[in-house]
Amino acid sequence: MWSQILRNKYLHSKTLAQATIRPTDSPFWKGLMRTKDMFFRRVKFLVGNGMSTRFWEDTWLGETPLALQYPTLYNIVQRKKDYVGIVLQTISLNIQFRRTLVGERWTAWMHLVRRLIEVRLSDMPDST
Repeated sequence: MWSQILRNKYLHSKTLAQATIRPTDSPFWKGLMRTKDMFFRRVKFLVGNGMSTRFWEDTWLGETPLALQYPTLYNIVQRKKDYVGIVLQTISLNIQFRRTLVGERWTAWMHLVRRLIEVRLSDMPDST
């Protein structure tokens, strides 16, 4: 019940990852927002439809976020905050990079793509 109250008051239609601190927020909510990054580093997401799990920054494929597993790719990706469902919605992955993938970057990309081939989205929401 408390999570529904917080969702209605502060999140509205946003996910926790999209929420930011506003000057008018209560001290309680501001405190929660300051601990949100620590929470995301410790929780592992079970991907359903992929629409509330961040592709690069949440832990969902392996034991750490993809940003830590593939730092050479994360450093050059154009949209760091995309969700799993957005990235995997098309046959060719919906990811754009600011630089060409050659050498170590190409090797890392091929490794990641081989892992993503096994991922199946569903109609169910993501969970932790």
